[in-house]
Amino acid sequence: MDRAATEIGKRYARSCNLIQYGFNSGFKGSPLIQNDKNVKSPKRSKKIEPEPNLEFGAILGNRQLILTLPLRTQSPNMCEPWQKRHARHKEQKRAVMFAMIPYRQIITMPCTIKCIRFAKKEIDKHDNLPMSFKNLVDCVAAEITGDHRPGLADSNKGFTFQYDQVKSKKYYVKIEISW
Repeated sequence: MDRAATEIGKRYARSCNLIQYGFNSGFKGSPLIQNDKNVKSPKRSKKIEPEPNLEFGAILGNRQLILTLPLRTQSPNMCEPWQKRHARHKEQKRAVMFAMIPYRQIITMPCTIKCIRFAKKEIDKHDNLPMSFKNLVDCVAAEITGDHRPGLADSNKGFTFQYDQVKSKKYYVKIEISW
């Protein structure tokens, strides 16, 4: 009876690949129990990736302002609750507004606003990329023109908008304004 139970246990362990992955089948005939000193559990090493040197803030150059903000833009086609989307958009607008306060009087019209998205995955360039920057562009245009009415600031003919995206390990946004 004991021998039959051992054989059944071995067959079961082999069929489930338990012995291959280092699990003990609990029977005396198991190769893992016979040689406990030589049993090594599989080790998985985590790859440590170097952190990019990011400096969030603003750089003012010759008729150019570069804002680097730790924001995550997402495709408008993402399925998420409206409260979560609203909170993210509110956070994005607040971050852009506070970053633009010292520089909004310097920027003159006409100007070009280039938005660059840094993320792990790319999104559709034609539709989703411009729409993912909608709240940021609205806020930047409102700060430059001083017209904070919804939907009117970015319709000014003096603005030219460009969008780009780069694969990165970190999520952030770069806004380049040149006038």
